[in-house]
Amino acid sequence: MLLSINLLGLLVRGLFTNPELEKLKSEGHEFIKQEIEKSQRADKWINVIAFLLIVGYLYATFHFWNIGVTAVAIVLMIGRLPDLLWEIKTGKKTTVGVVRSMPKNALYFITTFLDWVALPSLYYFLYHF
Repeated sequence: MLLSINLLGLLVRGLFTNPELEKLKSEGHEFIKQEIEKSQRADKWINVIAFLLIVGYLYATFHFWNIGVTAVAIVLMIGRLPDLLWEIKTGKKTTVGVVRSMPKNALYFITTFLDWVALPSLYYFLYHF
C-alpha cells in the first residue's frame, strides 16, 4: 500500500512546475535554459511512466487479490493527495512538527479518517473477502 502513495507522489509532483526554475529559465544563461528544458522534458516522461505504473499497480491488485484491495489502494491515494498538494505549495515535508501547522479544515479530517478506515478494510479484504 505504500507503493500506491509513492506512485501518486511521483505523479503529482511532476504536474506542478517549480517557480524558481521558471524564473531561472527566463533570466538565466543559455546553458541553464537548455538544462531546464531537458529537466522539463524528463518530467513529462516521468509523469507518463508514473501514470502507467499506477494503472499497472491497480490492475495487479485487482488481478492478484480482489476489488476491495484495489479500492483500498485508491482510498489511500485519495487520502494522501491533499497532503501532497500542501507539501508542494509550502515546500515543507510532512512531519510531526509540520502537521501541526497544516490547516485543520474538514478536508484534513476526512482524509485522515479515510486513511484510518483503509487499514482495517485492507485486512478484511485480504483475509476474509
